[in-house]
Amino acid sequence: MKKVLKTIILTVLAVICTVGMVACDSSSRQNSGNSGITGAVVNGVYEVRRYYAEDGVDSLDLGKIELPSGVTEIKIKANAFKDNASLKSIIVPSNTIEVGSGAFAGMTKLEKLEVPFIGKTFNAEYKANLSNTDDIAKAVNEERTVAHYFGTEEFDGGSSVTVNYGASTKTIYIPTTLKTIIVNNGTEKGYNIPKYAFNGVTAFNSIQLQGNIIGIGEYAFGGVGGIDLIKIPASVKTIYAGAFSASYIKNFVFDAESSAVVVEEEAFKDCSLLNYVGASNLEEKTIDLAKFSKEDLGRDAFELSINEINYTIKNSNGVDKEKVFGETEITVK
Repeated sequence: MKKVLKTIILTVLAVICTVGMVACDSSSRQNSGNSGITGAVVNGVYEVRRYYAEDGVDSLDLGKIELPSGVTEIKIKANAFKDNASLKSIIVPSNTIEVGSGAFAGMTKLEKLEVPFIGKTFNAEYKANLSNTDDIAKAVNEERTVAHYFGTEEFDGGSSVTVNYGASTKTIYIPTTLKTIIVNNGTEKGYNIPKYAFNGVTAFNSIQLQGNIIGIGEYAFGGVGGIDLIKIPASVKTIYAGAFSASYIKNFVFDAESSAVVVEEEAFKDCSLLNYVGASNLEEKTIDLAKFSKEDLGRDAFELSINEINYTIKNSNGVDKEKVFGETEITVK
């Protein structure tokens, strides 16, 4: 009799727990303002735990989540959008403080992804030899790169990409449909694109930098290919060592309001498809130094190994050309 009674009690408790979980999940969906999102408030932060496909919905702006009173920040948990086969566009807003590993893994229709930072969190290493007093939380390994967003599992519609971060690499699978990624820092705090952020990635046709981005980290775009043009916002003040080295990016257009940009050593070294660097008209084989700090152009910043191509150099007064261009064949105008 006691055994039967115990079994009945356990069964009732299990039913109560199940009902409670369903009710909690339902509540979190209602609170989110989007029936496709399940989540909950943990330690004052709204956690996006899972997104379920919705009929007729192919774009999602997480900034439109109706957060509970007093809650202002969002976390995206690991695998939150994994294997989704409906969304083409996702906007991750600037009030997001963390993105979990593989949050966008296995998505078969994703075309455009907008994020406020690259990697796990806003703070990430962007140059070597940071002192202990620097207010920067160093991320570890792939957590500071675009690899953090995607999974290591093969899937139909996934393209294998190896991301480099120093002495290590990680092979991930990015949706073949994903051609545009936007890094948009909508906060007042200046953001540096992390060291190695996109290093070695050849999967995207467009990488866009928007908002208050103040620096481009060391080797952040090293070896990146498939991109015709990158626009550099006026907020960018420093392009760190090797930032675009050995990339296959053709054109770099600086905002009309850009000025005195510091370019460290080898920043554009051996960009084999380099066509134009400047502020306007995409002139063929032209590097215009008008937007740069002339005294802060690093050694071999524009040294190009393809010496048979003659580059036209503009606004180079006061520049040590041998130091900056190495053996690159140039004509000064």
